Amino acid sequence: MNRKGLHIFTHMGCWLLFIFLIAAFLNNSNGNNSNWLQTIFSLPFLLFVIFFILLFYFNLYVLMPYLFLKKKYAVYTITAVALLAVCFYVKPFEQVMQHSRGNEAMQSRPNEMNNRGMPPPPHITGKNRPAPPPLSRTPMNMPPAETRKVRIDIISLVLFFMAMAGSAMLVLSKQWRITEKNKALVEVQKAKAELAFLKAQISPHFLFNVLNNIYALVITKNDNAASGILRLSNIMRYVTDDAPADFVPVEKEIACINDFIALQKLRSGKNTTVNYTVTGEYGNVMVAPLILMAFVENTFKHGISNNLPAAININISVKEQTIHLTTQNAIFKKKHPEARDGVGLQNVVQRLELLYPRRHQLHINTENDIFEVLLVLQNATI
Repeated sequence: MNRKGLHIFTHMGCWLLFIFLIAAFLNNSNGNNSNWLQTIFSLPFLLFVIFFILLFYFNLYVLMPYLFLKKKYAVYTITAVALLAVCFYVKPFEQVMQHSRGNEAMQSRPNEMNNRGMPPPPHITGKNRPAPPPLSRTPMNMPPAETRKVRIDIISLVLFFMAMAGSAMLVLSKQWRITEKNKALVEVQKAKAELAFLKAQISPHFLFNVLNNIYALVITKNDNAASGILRLSNIMRYVTDDAPADFVPVEKEIACINDFIALQKLRSGKNTTVNYTVTGEYGNVMVAPLILMAFVENTFKHGISNNLPAAININISVKEQTIHLTTQNAIFKKKHPEARDGVGLQNVVQRLELLYPRRHQLHINTENDIFEVLLVLQNATI
């Protein structure tokens, strides 16, 4: 049996158990244990069961998904109160009880008369016929209609709250499982991103170029040699120590990008022009680690040529707890494309969907052999 079939079978079993328990309660309360089918298939009982089934699934598939989970709490509360008022007015369980008691009284009355030995009433005609009672007269022990207490169907109200709470728990538990699944997927994607980025930065090709440039700076006694080693150390420390966290201060991500771009300038040569700007105030803005770095790394991976001049434009703006990243680079077609694609933009897109649902915008344009990226992360705080 597949998962959907098991789901349907479970719901059917629960409703059959519900019908069985209510029917047993009705028969036991009336002292009649031999008329199950008549109780179950009576019209009031069927309407009673249908009412609570519709209530349960209406809350399960309509009210909770389209109102409660979308934070329309006022509309959800008003609708629930209206349904409660309907249940209070209709009194579905009391209707079933009255019907069941009526049937029991009709069945027991002939037997009661026979047990008492009472003869059937004589045929009354003419002047022996008693006068009819006054139509407008009310029995002495019957209170006026306006003073009668309104009977409350307690069982129907209890069943109402059970149906609403049960369906709500199913929706919330499903939403919790989805959230936990997404969190697990985020962890997997983040681990892949960290491993891929770490491999990208410590690959022999990258290290050879960086260390070779640093060696040349040392030979010429250039002051940039020490700073190059320090920047490489900072990148490795950020990837291994800070990146495992769910979110990091955006200033740490930008500091890593600064070191990365500085090292790329050492190995890119004079043919590459890098225009890099950072504006805004960081404040308490947080960002998922390596999200911005992935797009920056991609510009240098595909936007540098050994023979042709290239220009790389990178702009990061942090304003009012919103991060804007724009990158632009030329697309150079390589004769031998590498199998590894750095962090991988596809992996980054998946991480954005999981970490920033409905809170990010990503636009990628590849027209005219120019690769442009616009990324906006909203509410990137904790």
